[in-house]
Amino acid sequence: MTIESTRGRRGRLDQEAVLQAAEALVDRDGYDALTMTSLAAELEARVSSLYNHVANLEDLRALVQVRAMRMLGEHVRAAAMGHAGLDGLRALSRELRVFARTHPQRYAALTRPPIDREGFYAAALEAIEALAVMVRSAGLPEERLLQTAMALFASLHGFVSLEVAGYFGDLSGTSAGLLDLDEVYEQVIDGAVSAAVLEASH
Repeated sequence: MTIESTRGRRGRLDQEAVLQAAEALVDRDGYDALTMTSLAAELEARVSSLYNHVANLEDLRALVQVRAMRMLGEHVRAAAMGHAGLDGLRALSRELRVFARTHPQRYAALTRPPIDREGFYAAALEAIEALAVMVRSAGLPEERLLQTAMALFASLHGFVSLEVAGYFGDLSGTSAGLLDLDEVYEQVIDGAVSAAVLEASH
């Protein structure tokens, strides 16, 4: 739902409409631009009316984080369908990048320190379980699952966060062809997956 269509709900706001408008604002202006005042302006509503649906700004930002994490989980779980082991790890890795490039501001929000840790980690279960299934099916012992999953995510996030932040800039897509970011990311995936395999062999 766009901010414009959300405005049509003026006078009959509910929490879902408020959160969808907040997400649209984050998508456009970034997570740090989300305030009660800016959201009220987007909804053409009074700031006081927003408190009927969220407790405060911290609660609002926490909900945006939780929903973004849940959305990522749905995406990676769908990507994992029909895959297992190393093939599954590669599929999940590629989907993480797709999600970050499609929703860069929400991805940035969910990689901030969680405000509502309990709610955030509950929302993360889908993504964690999808990753754990792939790591487990690659032969990794149960006691090494979490550590290896975190190492995989850290490797992938390093590239993805730099890309969506524009760090690579003019190094890609130029006539000089200095960088093919797709190939670079495949190298990152290969390195992360190879490390997981090495861990499993130990």
